[in-house]
Amino acid sequence: MNLQFTFSVMFSLFIINSDSVAWPKKFDAPQVKYKETKLESYYKYTTQSYTIFSDQRIRKDIIARIATVAESVNVAMDLFPITLQKNMKDDNKSSQIIRLYSNKSEYLKSGAAKGTVGYFDGRSREVKINQDYSLGDERKKFSLNQKHQFRVLVHELVHQSMGDQFYALPVWMREGIAEYFSATHFSPGRYNFSMATQHIKDQIQYLCNLENKDELQAPNLRLITMMSSKDWDKDTIMNKHRAYAKYASSLLLSHYLIEMSSRNFKGMRIFLDESLKNYHNIQMNKNKKPRINQSILWGDKNLSKIEFQIYQYWKSKGLIIKFIGKSN
Repeated sequence: MNLQFTFSVMFSLFIINSDSVAWPKKFDAPQVKYKETKLESYYKYTTQSYTIFSDQRIRKDIIARIATVAESVNVAMDLFPITLQKNMKDDNKSSQIIRLYSNKSEYLKSGAAKGTVGYFDGRSREVKINQDYSLGDERKKFSLNQKHQFRVLVHELVHQSMGDQFYALPVWMREGIAEYFSATHFSPGRYNFSMATQHIKDQIQYLCNLENKDELQAPNLRLITMMSSKDWDKDTIMNKHRAYAKYASSLLLSHYLIEMSSRNFKGMRIFLDESLKNYHNIQMNKNKKPRINQSILWGDKNLSKIEFQIYQYWKSKGLIIKFIGKSN
């Protein structure tokens, strides 16, 4: 059996392995009800789990889609038999906040970095979105289809829904997980996990402007797994024309780990649990401790071997990858 065939089988086993916990194939969220309230200088839209603020009234069909996307994220993540979302207090049922800005300057005043179209504010735990660019402006022609139209919103909502798990994990993993869900989300509130490979390929090709025969040049796995949040942000500023490349590497590695962890490979489960415990200990003791060693994730493999396996797998799917860059 050749390596390429072996790796393809390895990736597909997560669907049919009878020893696995039930693994989600797809999720279609029901249409969400919302309440609109006109306040002095903005509008408030309330759903079961979210409060959405906007500086202008949003058309009914658009806010209905936004509300459905928002409510879908928590449920979609909860379908997975691994701890992707966790709060220190499980009884915390306070409404989560989304702020939509139609004015770019007001969006930047909110704390957004230049060049971004949406972000998760780690201090306030709010999602903030430049509505004009990310969701479309009903007053203008907008060419994005619904999959890419809501990509940023889903990505940032995943960060928010991760709760304390967001702060416990290395930056590449939380970004990779967010990209995994934004890629598999193809229509407001609808996810297809059984077609994750095709969705991920489409997302990378679209965001990296690749044609079918083009080569994706992305940071090597050792480089991204060593990056701090500060390194990540600095790279985005310095390499703004190819800022998505590191997200692509994180997405490919997270896809590898997420789909492997559904079988008997327990590395990701252990890492998620131990990272969260470590974060809670830091919060309670006010005592900084080093992050959990990421080697738990790889087991008896090294990152070079994983890169080769990822390369072989995606080559068979029509995506050519070249991992580049030097790491100390």
